[in-house]
Amino acid sequence: MDEPVVRKLPKISALEKALKILATAPVTEMELRRKLGRAGYPEILVDQAVEECRRHNYINDELLANDCAEYLVQRGTGSRMIRVKLRRRGLSRELVDEAAGNIDPETELEAARYALECKLRMLSRERDCRKKREKAFRFLVSRGYGSNIISTLFSEVDWKGESTDEEEFC
Repeated sequence: MDEPVVRKLPKISALEKALKILATAPVTEMELRRKLGRAGYPEILVDQAVEECRRHNYINDELLANDCAEYLVQRGTGSRMIRVKLRRRGLSRELVDEAAGNIDPETELEAARYALECKLRMLSRERDCRKKREKAFRFLVSRGYGSNIISTLFSEVDWKGESTDEEEFC
């Protein structure tokens, strides 16, 4: 004699909950759907709330993708890692490709240069040039930089001493 489980709806509407979520931080449509679902709203109410938010332009995945990509570049993240992070947020491959394609290569190169300079400063006590180079390489790869950027930067560094342009260090 199992009684059917009746799920109680939350006290506020799905749209009100969506607006509260959006007031705290920008989220993708998928993230909003997931949060509303976890809050206990049925899929039909989630769909209605998301559609209303989209209609009023409260959620805009394209704009969010471009903003996130720009922010991540400024924080020293390479285009490969940006693609990974945007995909994890539930953005479509097309939006991710477009946002990553909008990244200025010079801006990405400058961010990578700055990140490498900071890393080299931390590696200043490393006497083995090969180890220093390997550590710097792994660091840049872990940040999501491609081989073309890494090779460009490595050609600028004097691995036996310091950078060829010491003024650019952090």
